[in-house]
Amino acid sequence: MGEIDKKVDNIDQAGVRVVSLAAELGSTDAFHISRSLVRRTPPVMRHRHEFFEVFWITTGYCTHFINARQEQITPGMLAFIRPDDTHAFQNFNTAPCRMINVAFSQATAGFLRDRYGDELGNRFFWSESETPSSYLLDQKSLDELDYLEKALDRGARTPARIEAFLLHVMTTLLSNETEVPGTAPAWLLNACEAMHDPASLREGVQFLVRNSGRSHEHVARSFRRHFGQTPSSWVNGMRMSLAARLLLSDDQPILDIALACGIEDLSHFYRLFRQTHGVSPRRYRRRQQVDLVDP
Repeated sequence: MGEIDKKVDNIDQAGVRVVSLAAELGSTDAFHISRSLVRRTPPVMRHRHEFFEVFWITTGYCTHFINARQEQITPGMLAFIRPDDTHAFQNFNTAPCRMINVAFSQATAGFLRDRYGDELGNRFFWSESETPSSYLLDQKSLDELDYLEKALDRGARTPARIEAFLLHVMTTLLSNETEVPGTAPAWLLNACEAMHDPASLREGVQFLVRNSGRSHEHVARSFRRHFGQTPSSWVNGMRMSLAARLLLSDDQPILDIALACGIEDLSHFYRLFRQTHGVSPRRYRRRQQVDLVDP
């Protein structure tokens, strides 16, 4: 995929620090992994990269100064940073804020876009929005990401391994996750994070509103502004993500899965699932259970 640019860090004409991977990488390394504590002191200056980066927060809370905006980052938040994004972080809580970063070359990103652009589209590292694409992961997804990162860290820093890691994250780990707008306030992100609990999801919009500490009208306005949809449609999207996982994890009857997602009307469940995943729940399960050894 080509070598990482070997230029040293410098300051550009706008007074932004430009960070290179040269100081961190070995001569044959295709990526770098770092684990950092976000400081409580204000950042001296923002920086941008000569590379791409995905980061996620494992514990704690911080402010993300990103381009011309500020956003609140909560545990489980994962973001795809592009080379031209200028950003910095500050911990705004007494508890430690821990972050994991995986950085890789522009050549690797270019290869993925050339090879899988039709599937990836203008998402992830290739979003054209003002703020980078970000997702709020539940604990199950965070645990899976932790396993993937540790496996990546143990092996050689080769292009094939970073490409495999990124493709798994983008096409499998995040396949049923909803993108979270960077403009959303912390209270709304915290309310959304709580909805990853199946018990909360069963109660639905009522729990979301109650946990937000705001009125139903305020929550509805905020969802339309930041998510471009109603709280009800967002909750149903979360329910359909849970339904897809349950369909593949065991052989529960589909009615039981619908009830576990908080939907008592089976025909309504089928309609929502088909709208979200393009097939019926039964066909979705059957498609994933094809036996290639004894078909």
